Amino acid sequence: MKILVIGAGPAGLMFASQIKKLHPEWDLRIVEKNHVDDNVVGWGVVLPGHAQKHPANPLTYTPADKTVGEQYLNEFKLTHNNKSVRKDTNVTLCGAERKALVRELRQLCAGLDIPIEYEKSIEEESDLDTAAYDLVVMSTGISHTSAYYREALKPKVKYGSNRYMWYGTSQVFDAMNLIFKKHDKGVFVAHSYKYSNDMSTFVVECSEETYQKVGLDKLSEGEAEDFVATLFKEELEGHSVQTQSGLKWRNFMKISHEKSYDGNIALVGDALQSGHFSIGHGTTMAVVGAQILVKAVHDHSENVALAMEEFNNNVMPVMQLFDKHATASQDWFETVENKMDLSVEEIAHSFSERRGHLPPLPAALAQVLGRALDRGVN
Repeated sequence: MKILVIGAGPAGLMFASQIKKLHPEWDLRIVEKNHVDDNVVGWGVVLPGHAQKHPANPLTYTPADKTVGEQYLNEFKLTHNNKSVRKDTNVTLCGAERKALVRELRQLCAGLDIPIEYEKSIEEESDLDTAAYDLVVMSTGISHTSAYYREALKPKVKYGSNRYMWYGTSQVFDAMNLIFKKHDKGVFVAHSYKYSNDMSTFVVECSEETYQKVGLDKLSEGEAEDFVATLFKEELEGHSVQTQSGLKWRNFMKISHEKSYDGNIALVGDALQSGHFSIGHGTTMAVVGAQILVKAVHDHSENVALAMEEFNNNVMPVMQLFDKHATASQDWFETVENKMDLSVEEIAHSFSERRGHLPPLPAALAQVLGRALDRGVN
């Protein structure tokens, strides 16, 4: 087969590397719109389980002697009204630097002789000769909202009501932290966890009304950093928060589709379905979707139409469940100001039950990923 992957992010890299391992004779190429030296946007991400052991952790597929300084988290800490509760997560979570993760996956592809062409922008369908390829895999992330190539691939886009900012900090949080802070102009929430020996992710969100009342839209980058550092000074213990180029205060953008493909073009990762950061499954879903596509293409390499149909039948139910979980969590945070009179124990219980009405996501992911990894021999 001749395959083109558009976007050198986790989903596209996972698909390319895993299908190439199964079919080293196939012709694969990856194109990426950014320069090879451009920083990958983002600080840390949360992955499931231990690297080299969990099938939904992308580090499992990188060489065993490589490390990205990943950190393991087994506890959850919630702070409200300067009181905290701490609980076991009952699962092991892996915090990893997003830039290092992408670097390792790109090196994995390079080791498999899959070329990655940088500064190659394909913005319109006229730039894309789909007939020249048996399969085109779209791994373009949220840019899929503007470069969706054809009407059938146009995503549904919905913006959340809260504003959020993805900061980094040198304060090392040794648990999954959720911190509620009352301000005289509203409520702020911080989501934080370590992803290296000396850095943590620190995502801050608040309502649009609070954002405007505080005047965050009028503050400079440095002034906004100082405001956040002062607001969370007890938890940050004097450490600053840091802004990365390409990140700014914004409303969360949810991308969704009713179908995962059109013709010989398949969608994976955020290009198919994005989900709110408060459930921490974005990269996990990229891996799961990529592996489902690998299974379908491997099983039906002689019939791309059948492969796409099988991919769609297997990936869409789990993506729709992911969407329901992410939306329920997002809704909880977007109404959190109504919960500020609760005790720390009560708000912790409310948080833990916010998705309790839905079928468990981990079980669904384990089932579909198990099927995807059962590939047999052609």
